[in-house]
Amino acid sequence: MRKLFKSYFSSDFIKNVFTIFTGNVIAQAIPFLVEPVIARIYSPSDFAVLSVYLSVANLFSIIATGRYELAIMLPKDDKKSINLIGVSLIISLIISVLSLLIVLIFNSQICSVLHNDDVSSYLYLVPLSVLSVGWYQTFNYWNSRKKRFRNVAYSKTTQSIVTAGGSIGLGTAGMIPSGLVLSQIGGQFFSFFPLLRSFLKNDRKELKNITKNDMKAVAYEYRDFPRINSLHAFCDVMKQSAEVFLLSFFYLKEKVGLHSRTLRLLFAPSAIIGSAIGQVFYQKASACYQEKGDLQKLVKKVLLSMSFIAVPAYLMVALWGDDLFAWFLGEPWRQAGEFGQLLTPWLCMSFLISPISQIPLIVNKQKIAFGISLIGHTLYLSAIVIGGIFQDIELGFILLSSFQTVYYLFLIGWLIRISKIKND
Repeated sequence: MRKLFKSYFSSDFIKNVFTIFTGNVIAQAIPFLVEPVIARIYSPSDFAVLSVYLSVANLFSIIATGRYELAIMLPKDDKKSINLIGVSLIISLIISVLSLLIVLIFNSQICSVLHNDDVSSYLYLVPLSVLSVGWYQTFNYWNSRKKRFRNVAYSKTTQSIVTAGGSIGLGTAGMIPSGLVLSQIGGQFFSFFPLLRSFLKNDRKELKNITKNDMKAVAYEYRDFPRINSLHAFCDVMKQSAEVFLLSFFYLKEKVGLHSRTLRLLFAPSAIIGSAIGQVFYQKASACYQEKGDLQKLVKKVLLSMSFIAVPAYLMVALWGDDLFAWFLGEPWRQAGEFGQLLTPWLCMSFLISPISQIPLIVNKQKIAFGISLIGHTLYLSAIVIGGIFQDIELGFILLSSFQTVYYLFLIGWLIRISKIKND
């Protein structure tokens, strides 16, 4: 990988990518290595509880900051960025309180819609997840702006250690399935501290620049983030949550648990490699656009590099996914590997596009990106519904993979085209 990237990118870019990549490898290796243990402590139905909980929590978490954290990377001066931090933290508190009120009032209705009463008591923990994710994302982007990617890597490693250790420890103690949910929340909460420590150590003096008027000014200047990107992100999560809801409605809980672990493991390469390149790329691309550089050339380089990694990796899953899952997790999980084989084309395309997905934010094409995403979401959920109507989950996944592959091919072409836009 280092030789591959060295052919296309500067040493600074490579260094930053591999800093986050190393952290991601460690962060993902921990849960990956303990997965066989966890899979033998918890059943597929236990993972269904975690999946349903996260589907609810993510509906609030994705808009926890009004998406203003994404704007932290864009201003030329730090004064605007530090006020964006103030805006993001305040909105996180508001959304957290709002989520608590909704859970208190509509708990039973939510469980009824989800067809899963087991998740009822865990829903009261949603506000903590919302606050943790919101504050983590805020300081994550500040550290990325400052090119402190080592701190980002530390935070991800912390999250993995707490989540994996908690899942095993609590599960062994008999807290099933609560161990899965509590360890997930604990990981989210503690991952925030390395980022906060770095901010207080290096940037405490910036706090004096946060004022009410300046926060109002940056909130207005970057108003497209809560108006458009928040809605876009919310619809993305709604798609994921709706998938869980539909699978819960049409099939047994075990199917939901199998599917959630399939995606959990097969999206791991994207979490390790794609997010590492994506986080550095966002900082690099933002600077490139501000300086009127060749953004399209950078996008093409990233796509080419990602393709050299994606094709052989996902080809292995397509050929031997069922046997790999059965060997790694145990025979009861073989069907999860079969699901993975069906979904491989879509997962491969998703991996390719993950680093460059924030191009519309940089070139101010959020409205069009939102419209395109709605088409993708419609195709995605239509495949699940068709499979559910025919009570054939494999048919649903074949259609899902086919629809999403075509959609992502179109999206990649569009992202390459708009990356040619120059900053006025």
